[in-house]
Amino acid sequence: MQTYLEILSLVFGYGIGIPVILGALVARVSHQNKFLSVQVAGFWAQIIFGGLGIIIHELSHLVVALLFGHHIKEVALIRIPNRQDPTDQSLGYVSHTWNQASLYQRAGNVFIGIAPVLLCPLVMLGLTRLLVPEIYTFLFNHSIDQVNHGWATIVWFLVMVSIAIGGFDPSRADLENSQTGLTSLLIVILVASGVLTLITNPTSLKTSLYALMAPLDGALLFALVVNGLVYVALLFLRHLLHR
Repeated sequence: MQTYLEILSLVFGYGIGIPVILGALVARVSHQNKFLSVQVAGFWAQIIFGGLGIIIHELSHLVVALLFGHHIKEVALIRIPNRQDPTDQSLGYVSHTWNQASLYQRAGNVFIGIAPVLLCPLVMLGLTRLLVPEIYTFLFNHSIDQVNHGWATIVWFLVMVSIAIGGFDPSRADLENSQTGLTSLLIVILVASGVLTLITNPTSLKTSLYALMAPLDGALLFALVVNGLVYVALLFLRHLLHR
């Protein structure tokens, strides 16, 4: 029983706790970025400057929903809310249904709801490696060569800003959808921890979980830094425009 509890605590701590804390911080900063962009440049700013981020946000929901076998009813990767309707605040959506009898599909709702917080950091890190490998090398090897100041750097900068404004912020519908799968996910975790108790030990599991989660945790940290820099820049712009 003691081994089971140790393994369960490792799964919750390394596999869930750290990513959840980092993801919540990134989502909160991103929400403020969207809010500040509207304050600085008006309603259309969140769509113009965060449009690519919004599309990646909705694609994240779509990809994860398909991975968990959900039926896709309707998709709008980006849309313009009806400004005459104060309840219409959706900038995009993925409508899907699932088999209520399937534990796998029900548990999947948790990951579908938070998919942008999990996938957007990986997209940001992947594009950094592709477009500005010097920065990627600095992040992981702590060494840097001269950064290419060409078109690739400009594209990278614009994409990072767009994702920081429009990519992460979960809607109320996203959070509510995640909540529907929490009980099912908890059952899966409890059973999986029991299986792990039979085939491994806490020390080995800790090492494996750390190696498994390190890329996601690193990507979330990177996303948090980028979002934080965008937040500071938007605060500065707001100060200049409203002083």
